[in-house]
Amino acid sequence: MEHASGEMVAFYEAWVVREEQIVADLTADALPSRRRAALVGAAVDHVADYYEHKARLADRDVVAALDPRWLNPLERTFLWAWGWKPALAFRFADDVIAASSSCSQQQRRALDRLRAATAEAEREMDREVAAAQESLAGPRVLAALRRPQQPRARNGEDDAVAAVGRSLRVLLAAADALRERTVRDIVAVLGTDQAGAFLAAMMRFHLGVHRAGRNWGSGNGGRRGV
Repeated sequence: MEHASGEMVAFYEAWVVREEQIVADLTADALPSRRRAALVGAAVDHVADYYEHKARLADRDVVAALDPRWLNPLERTFLWAWGWKPALAFRFADDVIAASSSCSQQQRRALDRLRAATAEAEREMDREVAAAQESLAGPRVLAALRRPQQPRARNGEDDAVAAVGRSLRVLLAAADALRERTVRDIVAVLGTDQAGAFLAAMMRFHLGVHRAGRNWGSGNGGRRGV
């Protein structure tokens, strides 16, 4: 479904522009506490918006959602379970904690518990992804998954293909939910100023990778990206 994939490309282009503005707002000087808290909420909603839009794409074309062509080649090198690895977020949280003079031992312990729980969830996701990959028998299954959904399966093969498609949608949703939940849980541990710094650092990293990949693709005559 090229139309559905094209819609995701257009969404992502606009989403990146909004992200740039969010970073600029979060890093502005002398932000009132209430304003910073509102921006933190907006930044978390911005992350959630990406996964909501991706989920809608998966409902229409799960194969397109599993092959995110809206990302440029460098962005795609960071993919784990069809998205960024949740553990990456802790690098930015650690930097914020290290630079903060108001970090408590309670916060450090909470982050350590969250890091351990996330690592275990990632290991479970790795096992489930491996099992899902084994279920993809070959091009026939992928081609069948792209066919428009039928009210009723026509034969046993279609039943099997439909089951694989459902499993992939569930697995993708679980991986994206883990990514979003990790961000929300880290923000919940941090204070408002710390959360703003964490989100700004995480988004700056993504924007840096995005720009570098776009420029690399353009400079080498490849796909420019978005």
